Amino acid sequence: MEHRCTLPNGDILTCSAKSAVIRFSAPRKTLATSANCGGLRRDLTAVFNHCDCGEAGVCEPMQGDNLEEHQIFTAKRLGLDPLRTAGLHTAVNLDNLVLREERFEELCVTALVSGGADNNACCAGDPAPLHERAGQICAAPRGTINIILLINQSLSDGALAEAVMTATEAKTAVLRDLMQESCCTGRLATGTGTDGIIAVCNADGEPPLRNAGKHFKLGELIGRAVRGALPEALFRQTGFSAASQHSTLRRLKRYGVTSAAILAECSARAPEQAEACRAGLLRMEKDGFVVTASSLCAHLLDQVESGMLPLGEAAVWLRQILDNIALHFSFAPPDYAPIASQEDALSAIITLFSALLLRHTEIAAEYYPN
Repeated sequence: MEHRCTLPNGDILTCSAKSAVIRFSAPRKTLATSANCGGLRRDLTAVFNHCDCGEAGVCEPMQGDNLEEHQIFTAKRLGLDPLRTAGLHTAVNLDNLVLREERFEELCVTALVSGGADNNACCAGDPAPLHERAGQICAAPRGTINIILLINQSLSDGALAEAVMTATEAKTAVLRDLMQESCCTGRLATGTGTDGIIAVCNADGEPPLRNAGKHFKLGELIGRAVRGALPEALFRQTGFSAASQHSTLRRLKRYGVTSAAILAECSARAPEQAEACRAGLLRMEKDGFVVTASSLCAHLLDQVESGMLPLGEAAVWLRQILDNIALHFSFAPPDYAPIASQEDALSAIITLFSALLLRHTEIAAEYYPN
């Protein structure tokens, strides 16, 4: 179903599950990451965010040889002038688009945010799978955070670029707050590999605002709008939220502490208990004490990874935390090898969890024999 409304700056938004189109009601200045009509422009009449995938997750093939040609095709299909239209593409259902408005006196910032990060999150500097040569690239992974930012006043060119920077920092802050892991490395993600942004302000108006950083109200509104919209957009699309992250396995997954690794050690020690351990792990990973303790372990490992703590200092507290998890379940801590590397730390965590699960199944068998 298509919805149509007037945005606070007077522009017209038309939105459906497949596309969100903003038609400008007055001259606008834009700064966009779009392949077609991207960069700094003063002659655009519309911008869009378009979903290339259907409800079943089947995505349409790219039209043309590159993203620029695909965006030109999409603009024409939406009834827009491709020479005056910048666009973003996503696999996210745009019924899940979130609109957030923030105001201070006469100043208004509106953020339209769509997001999915579960399968495509990464950290700046991670190894990249794609390369562009002669305009040719391969298809990108599913998952994208797209932001369209509307500001109801005129900005200098520099302030518009600063607005993009502030919005990007806000996006990264959300992912860091929710501890979204990179799909490429053990780092926390700073975004996805296919994120896009379009910032729009009035083309006319004197004097233009010249600051959109975090010390200025405009920067505050941009940050609040993006930080307010993005968590809801991520939840709507995939259910990703603080609640879904309340899991021992989610906290430690990026370090290789996975259900497969824990259950493999259980199976190696007691093959007949494999299914019982699997059921026990589902309960244990949500235990509040274990989630909290695992979060502390992850934080210590992050500090070692970044060089903020030497491994020897962190190892002392890792052992303390693991011992306390064991005591929480009235269980004698197993013998660990000395923690002399990150691999040793992960091995100790996996050893503890597998030992706890096996002991749990033994106790259950004693009290509830078949």
